[in-house]
Amino acid sequence: MPDRVATLSQAFEAQAQKNGARAFLKDKPGKVWTDHSWTEISEAAGKLRAGLPSLGVRPGDRVAILSDNCPEWIVADQAVLGLGAIVVPLYTTSGAEETAHVINDSGAKIIVAKGPEMIKKILGLGSLIPGLTTIIAMHRGAESAPAANGTPAIVTSASVSGDAPAAIVEGSSDDLATIIYTSGTTGTPKGVMLSHGNILANCEDSLAALTLNHTDMTLSHLPIAHSFERTAGYYTVALAGGTIAFAESLGQIAANLTEVEPTVVLTVPRLLEVIHGRVMRTVEASAPMRQRLFKMALASGEQAAEYRHRGKPVPPLLALSTALFRRLVFARVRAIFGSRMRYLISGGAPLPTEINRFLSAAEIPIVEGYGLTEAAPVVACNLHGKTRIGTVGRPLAQVQTATAADGELLVRGPSIMKGYYKLEAETKEAIDEQGWLHTGDIAKIDAEGYISITDRKKEIIVLSGGKNVSPAYVESKLVADKFISQACVVGDRRKHLAALIVPDYENLAEFLADNNLDPKNADALAKSPALKTLLQGRIRGINKQMSDVEAIVGFTIIPQPFTQESGELTPSLKVRRKVVQAHFKEQIDAMFGD
Repeated sequence: MPDRVATLSQAFEAQAQKNGARAFLKDKPGKVWTDHSWTEISEAAGKLRAGLPSLGVRPGDRVAILSDNCPEWIVADQAVLGLGAIVVPLYTTSGAEETAHVINDSGAKIIVAKGPEMIKKILGLGSLIPGLTTIIAMHRGAESAPAANGTPAIVTSASVSGDAPAAIVEGSSDDLATIIYTSGTTGTPKGVMLSHGNILANCEDSLAALTLNHTDMTLSHLPIAHSFERTAGYYTVALAGGTIAFAESLGQIAANLTEVEPTVVLTVPRLLEVIHGRVMRTVEASAPMRQRLFKMALASGEQAAEYRHRGKPVPPLLALSTALFRRLVFARVRAIFGSRMRYLISGGAPLPTEINRFLSAAEIPIVEGYGLTEAAPVVACNLHGKTRIGTVGRPLAQVQTATAADGELLVRGPSIMKGYYKLEAETKEAIDEQGWLHTGDIAKIDAEGYISITDRKKEIIVLSGGKNVSPAYVESKLVADKFISQACVVGDRRKHLAALIVPDYENLAEFLADNNLDPKNADALAKSPALKTLLQGRIRGINKQMSDVEAIVGFTIIPQPFTQESGELTPSLKVRRKVVQAHFKEQIDAMFGD
């Protein structure tokens, strides 16, 4: 990381000067991967920066960005930051109401957007965003249009950009760099104010922990609007002098992994659950001898992983067996992630222990971390040789952690936010007088400093009998079943728990065929007595693993999966419980006989 820099733009420019013609970004707009050099991106950002003042953008103004991950996102970000203005990222999957709230609350008058669909989305908000004056269209073939009938003007990035790059402003580490609106599982999104210093401190810690350098490459597929991908997958890699390759889409990740062979990939548990599920289906469909071989390989790999996790050498005999299984069993699994993978980092939600152990056994370098936007965002991470499965690792170098009397995890350090935008009372509630950020997560910290997240403080279900239950824990047990894709547990102030269940139709393919059920008719499947009986048996088995108060007494099959577009999932694919409960109120009431 460059020395003596106060802002993200200064750090970026230092790397651009150093790396020049080397590839900084890679994308695949057609059938061929295209490299974009440090110089190219720096100059494009500088030219856009030169033109922004003509649209009235001044230091401290808020500029929103609405785009999928692409080089243009980085150009816009660096243009705005270098001017001393503040970036407000927008999620492409957010609904109209949430998008309008972020634009209005932040006071953004300018939006940088790429693609006709994004332009259409903004224009579709109409009178909901009266303060917006201009849309800067970054895509090829974009056309300008004057403001009319209350809609903002559209200008192309080419028409705005100056002939020569503008220098970056001097700036201070205390200057606000971004306002990121939390996509939390409850409540109206709040604007998290992060300074240049907040983010740089987190980058510095992450660089030191992961020992990243100019040879590293990441495959970016999580939304760059999310703080996890933005800080860890963009700024940290950039400040290491590395390369960022943008995945074509979620459906192309498998192909892209083998094409660019990244060394670092940030992901969320859902993607790893899908990969694990497909591997296990292949194993179950194989001959009995192959299934026994797989079980032997898994047992051997898990034993060897225990030594690696503690930084100890694997005993010779065990090392010999793992080498054999590496070639006979795990080679194809490892090939999914390419041959150069150094870190497969899972965050955003708890990673099921079973999947963590499986990846570790296959010698895929999986590490689980924890963070939140308010901490810029990484708080803790398991590292190679210092891993404890079931925990989220130990805090980064400059991060302090503690637990409150009720078990809530407290975090303090230079990466903690400046506060919530225009919400003084909420800021005081989140950050106490000693500077501790109250995360809202219930945790345990062991003698070695490893953190285990056990629940969300505000999501604990209190049954009518007074018993407290963790819905997240019960849901993790449900979705670990191969026939259950998603689950939302309900029962607050009720006598018992119930659940909304989304079946895993891919894993159910053989069952559906045997029972003459049409896999394309989701509504009919949700009403199928045969499917309900099957899931009832699976849930009965899951209940045996839990206490009586954690048992699922009733359930309803939901035809369609929870999605970001419906507002039921956050961008990191966590269930928004209140939204789901509102959408399925009738089904929930029916389960409890209301």
